Amino acid sequence: MYIALCDDSKEFLEYERSLIGEFMTEHGIESCCDLFESGEELLQKCESLRDYALFILDYDMEGLTGFDTAKRIYEIFPEAKIAFATNYYDFTREGYRYNAIRYLVKQETTFKLELYECICAAISVPRKKKTVLQLIDRSEEVDIDDISFISSDKHYIEYHFYNDRRDVFLRRCSLDDVIKELPDYFVRVHQRYIVNIKKAAQIKHQKTIIVKTECADEELPVARNRYDSVYKRFCLLKGDF
Repeated sequence: MYIALCDDSKEFLEYERSLIGEFMTEHGIESCCDLFESGEELLQKCESLRDYALFILDYDMEGLTGFDTAKRIYEIFPEAKIAFATNYYDFTREGYRYNAIRYLVKQETTFKLELYECICAAISVPRKKKTVLQLIDRSEEVDIDDISFISSDKHYIEYHFYNDRRDVFLRRCSLDDVIKELPDYFVRVHQRYIVNIKKAAQIKHQKTIIVKTECADEELPVARNRYDSVYKRFCLLKGDF
């Protein structure tokens, strides 16, 4: 999912991108935010504007204003979904002619929530996925996104959870069987490990991946022949491509 952010404050653009990255990672959505410091710069994309699922435009920019920019975007891409960010609560009557999906007020106490509501209005955010695990001693329903990583030891695998559940989740099968049951943000990083990339915090020295849990971070090996694909999946999900 590609999002265009346009604001004459570079600092605010980076802030927006970081918030969107957090939201997309939490919901398992691959995304990329392109940053533009003026309406003129954004409009240079021409027909490529159609690639963006959402535009968030600064209302009061020098040169082309947010409204001017929106008008030009609609001429190229009539179906565009556009939101405006502003320092003001008050909008001129002119603003409502642009059919914005949201007006976001740049106040720290409200902006994050308004931004996340805007993303939900623009796209279909998936609900939490549940699955029933057939363990060696019982069946257990879990939220898939709560799984941080899965490890293998001979003929058994063990599920490790972000919320650090103390009970053991052992299953008799192979990682090859398990990976087929999981969403594509679960990645085989090593012969013995599958990692939920949404819970990955860092890849270190092209050798290990840091996986978050509630109590402590786990450092797991990344196989040399898997590194490039693992790194690409990590960057796509974190919005760094």
